[in-house]
Amino acid sequence: MMRLHSLINFALFQVVWFMCLLLEQHAIVYSAVVIALMFYLSAQKKQDALLVLKALPLALLCEFIAVQLGLFEFKVDPFPLWLVFLWIALVLCINTSMSFLTKLKPWQAFCVCLLFAPGSYWAGSRFEVLELGMPLWQFWPLYGALWAATFTFILFLNGKIGEFVKQ
Repeated sequence: MMRLHSLINFALFQVVWFMCLLLEQHAIVYSAVVIALMFYLSAQKKQDALLVLKALPLALLCEFIAVQLGLFEFKVDPFPLWLVFLWIALVLCINTSMSFLTKLKPWQAFCVCLLFAPGSYWAGSRFEVLELGMPLWQFWPLYGALWAATFTFILFLNGKIGEFVKQ
């Protein structure tokens, strides 16, 4: 059952991801509905809710810093509202379809994020929802390090929230 739950969670995140890239600002209402479903299906609602409240400001700060550093730019300054919904959907994956990351050592999680996270933004540039501010070979390690540091800290927070919820 847990495997099915993870697959559903992963699929719902992909729906939000593609809606945001294809529909941009028109995806907000649809994304909110899918996110509500993700939360409804969550087996750890309290932990997920607290994590969204703590992680979202950090994630958006990461995006703001990236824009200010010229790593990329969106059509809307500093970033579009749909990106907020995309981050909420991603955070709702941490304890379900991305739970393998919570079992890694911090340096391992950092490396996974460093290697793979920039690819999502590169894909976004291919969909023309953002524009990279530098060649891909420079963008990937720079943004990868920023994103990986942020997400690794979010994973750390998730562990602390999990301990708090179990008390």
